[in-house]
Amino acid sequence: MRYWRYKIQLIFVLCIISSSVYAQEDGCQNQFFECSNVYSSLVYDDNSKQIISQKRSNNFIYPASLVKVMTVYLVFEAIEKRQIKLDDILAFSARGEEISKVNKITTLNIKEGDYISVEDAIKGTIIKSLNEAAIVLAEAVAGDEWSFVRLMNKKAQELGMINTSFYNATGLHEQGQYTTSYDLARLVNALRKNFPQFYHYFSEKTFSFNDKSFRTHNNVLLEYEGAEGLKTGFTKASGFNLISIAKKNDRRLISILANCSTVEGRDQQTKDIFDRFFIDINLSNISPLKERINKNFKYSKVSSRSKYFDNLDNKLRIGGGFFE
Repeated sequence: MRYWRYKIQLIFVLCIISSSVYAQEDGCQNQFFECSNVYSSLVYDDNSKQIISQKRSNNFIYPASLVKVMTVYLVFEAIEKRQIKLDDILAFSARGEEISKVNKITTLNIKEGDYISVEDAIKGTIIKSLNEAAIVLAEAVAGDEWSFVRLMNKKAQELGMINTSFYNATGLHEQGQYTTSYDLARLVNALRKNFPQFYHYFSEKTFSFNDKSFRTHNNVLLEYEGAEGLKTGFTKASGFNLISIAKKNDRRLISILANCSTVEGRDQQTKDIFDRFFIDINLSNISPLKERINKNFKYSKVSSRSKYFDNLDNKLRIGGGFFE
C-alpha cells in the first residue's frame, strides 16, 4: 500500500516538473480534472509574465461576456483621459432597454430614460455581467455601440490581440466575434498594468442598484482562498468561460479557461489549476508571454474568418492562429 502511495506521489511530482519545462502543451493536464474535451486554457505568472501551462491557447473561441473586459478597459481609459467621470449620471437609451430584455434573469429591467452612474454601470458590468450596463458605458464613451466596437478592435490591435474580433460590447453571441486564450492573456496583462487603480472592482462580490442587490456569478471568487476575481462568460455557443486571478504569499497567477461543458467543471478546473501551480516550481525554463504583433493582420479580413465557425452546431471544434 505504501508502495502505491509513493508511486502516485512520484507521478504527481513528475507531472508538475514536466509541465514547467514543456509548458507549450501540457502533457500531464489529463492527470487532472478537465472541464471538456475541447477546452482552451492558458496560465501565466503575473510577476514574470511567464506562461506556466497552456492547452489549445491559440484556438479560436467565442468569448461571451469575457468581451466585457475590453469594454471596461476602454471605460477606464476614458476616465483616465477625463472624458467621463465615475460620478457622471448616464441615461439608458432605447438600445439599452432592448438589451435589458435579452437575459430574462440577469437584468436590471431598465427602461429608456432610466439613469445609472458610471461607477454603478462598471460594477454591474463586472460583478453581474449586466448587458445593459455595458451598453450604457459604450454609448457614454463613443456615442453608440458600433462606434465603440471600432474602438475595441483598434485597441485589440494595439495590444497585439491579432486573433481577436469584436462585434459588440456585451459578449452576446455573434459569429464574427472571437478571440483566443492567448489574446485574452494580453488583455488582462494590459489591464493590470495600465489601470491598477480600478482593479479592486473585479474582487467585489455584490452590486446594488435601485435598492436591489446582485451577487457575482464568479464562484471561484466566492469559494477559493486568495481569489481576486476577474470575469465570467457564458453563451450556448461559447460554453462556460472564466478568467480568474488568485494570489498566495507573493505570487499571483492568472488563469484563462474557455469552452467548458458546465459551470461546475469550469470552476473546478480553475481551482485545480491554482492548487497545482501555486506549488513552488522553477519558472526559469518557461516561455514568456509573447508580445509580437503580426503586421500583416488587418481587421478588414474579419469576414473571411467566418469560415472557421460554419456548421459548428454551437460547439467549437476548429483551431488555429498566426503564432509561431
